[in-house]
Amino acid sequence: MRVYKRKTERGLFSREAMLEGVRLVLDQGQKIKPTARKLGLNYKTLGRYVALKRNSINIDNKQFGYSKVHKRILNDEQKQMLADYLIQASRIYYGLTKIEFRTLTFEFAKINNIPTPTSWKKNQMASKDWVYQFFNRHPEFSLRTPEPTSLARMTSFNKHNVGLFYDNLEELIQKYQFTPDRIYNCDETGVTTVQKPTKMIAEKGVKRVGTAVSQEKGCLVTVCGTINAMGGFIPTFCIFPRVNTQPLWEEVLPIGSKPEGHAKASGWMTGDNFLNYLKHFHKYARPSKELPVLLLLDNHASHVSLAVINYCKENDIVLLSFPPHCSHELQPLDKTVYGPLKTFFNAAADKWMRNPSNAGKVMTIHNIPILIAEAFPKAFTPTNIIAGFESTGIQPLNRERIPEHRYLPSYVSDRPEPAESAMEPQQPEPSCSTHTPDESTAIISPHVIRPFAKAAPRSKTSKKKVTSQVLTLTPVKRLLEESAAAKSKNKAEKSQPRCKKSIFPVNTQHHESESDSETSDPNMELDDSDSDLLPSDLEPQEREDGEIENPTAQQLDEGDYVLVKFDSKKISKYYIGKVESVESADNTVDCMFLKRKPTKEGQFLFAFPEHLDASEVSVEDILCKLAPPTSGGTMRTGDIFTFQSSFINSFQFPIM
Repeated sequence: MRVYKRKTERGLFSREAMLEGVRLVLDQGQKIKPTARKLGLNYKTLGRYVALKRNSINIDNKQFGYSKVHKRILNDEQKQMLADYLIQASRIYYGLTKIEFRTLTFEFAKINNIPTPTSWKKNQMASKDWVYQFFNRHPEFSLRTPEPTSLARMTSFNKHNVGLFYDNLEELIQKYQFTPDRIYNCDETGVTTVQKPTKMIAEKGVKRVGTAVSQEKGCLVTVCGTINAMGGFIPTFCIFPRVNTQPLWEEVLPIGSKPEGHAKASGWMTGDNFLNYLKHFHKYARPSKELPVLLLLDNHASHVSLAVINYCKENDIVLLSFPPHCSHELQPLDKTVYGPLKTFFNAAADKWMRNPSNAGKVMTIHNIPILIAEAFPKAFTPTNIIAGFESTGIQPLNRERIPEHRYLPSYVSDRPEPAESAMEPQQPEPSCSTHTPDESTAIISPHVIRPFAKAAPRSKTSKKKVTSQVLTLTPVKRLLEESAAAKSKNKAEKSQPRCKKSIFPVNTQHHESESDSETSDPNMELDDSDSDLLPSDLEPQEREDGEIENPTAQQLDEGDYVLVKFDSKKISKYYIGKVESVESADNTVDCMFLKRKPTKEGQFLFAFPEHLDASEVSVEDILCKLAPPTSGGTMRTGDIFTFQSSFINSFQFPIM
């Protein structure tokens, strides 16, 4: 913003001095120049006002000198309307950028017939100077980098879902008379061998400041923490990306903590790991029939299984889940504990990396227990833990603890309900379709010019919506049993072998003649002698041109060409390969693959790539043994092959 500062006092004079000079010239007959010099006025300016007075023009209400009040484009009320719009837009997570705000301001002025400078009309937006002055008059705004937030999290955190959670919580507290020392919260977080660097002192003006980390991508260790509303905690339960754990890890971790391995060495929480965690939790919480405990947790798949629910019901642990995508506001660990834990962990990792004795060393998962032991007691303090339960309204129970504006992001998908109408941003409708300067109508609001995003009503679905629920209730267990039975049935059906579909073209004329002969005698039945009428895909079949569908290892020789299918999770890829060797014992072959040359559409020419592509292939992946290809007769075309099979053009092959 360019703010001009005067360098001289030229042109500045008081209103009283100008009126006195006019009076001296007209009433006392003094000359203009000496009078202007005496009063510190510009003689030409004084002469101009003297001429106006002589022509009987009233100058008492005239403006003298340079104006100290700038001409405003928008008044205070209109600016406040724009400010309110910006606040509401940011609260529903659809905030405006500077360019969007400048464009909105110009459109707001244009639709309300407010005169604007020429530069606004030329650029179709407000000027940078005007926006700068707007932010100076409204210090509540600043340019921020927003945190990416998923639509699921925005829309799921609404008063309805949160109200169901508080209803369940209040009902359980009244039923079991839970005291703060028997209300627990557990959740997982991840720490890696690649830390997020903390701020460090560096030279000004340097474009890039770096710090040492172990590697590009680190190894993940899952830390499952547990706290209660009295400010206490249970020793951590850590899942390492190893099948077996090391005794040293348990010695280094905080006292009482338990390291756990992973069946697939990934470090993520699974149903089996969580069941072992519950045994660890039971050891320290010590629930009983007289004094059960309440465990608050999210709806992760590893937390909701039959084995977990059965164990909790048998050991007097009541499970209450948070609504999906609401843990950022309702989970005490996420609110006040895991943030400090990550900060202290990263600081400890930075300290380890900068230690001269560790210069050139790579941090491994064997160092993570040491870093956890250093960061854990600093983050899991009674102050942080109690603040987490209080800020979420869990203990003491307070439904109004979460501010109203935190629910505003769900406005995008809210359905009209009387209880929610008070919290929705108001979007006034225009009072009339045409707006002229002569009409004394209300100002058209920015909400009308740029309405907030609003999703269409959801289509009805049979899928049951997941929300907060008491997982240890019998109805929930029954639903899980039914779901598990349905999954087992589907898995069994999918595991049944299916016949492969023939890729050879069908001789329709032959089949038609056979069908005619069959219909002539409806009582005809197949016997063993009619085996040639059975589907051809039940056994390998050789055609006259030498092609064999679904060949066996015994039917393949070195030098044969085969069509191979490779299946992935999403797509299937097809290759033509030349058999280099056959391993009948392993039912595999070694193939050298060809690629299609980039030719005109409809032409299928193949050649071996410059960098040979070879692989071991299972015979089960071979769809067909192809007839020998033909090649060109010249030196240039001798390495280009053409296959005469009629079905080759129905596949997509990799191009060189």
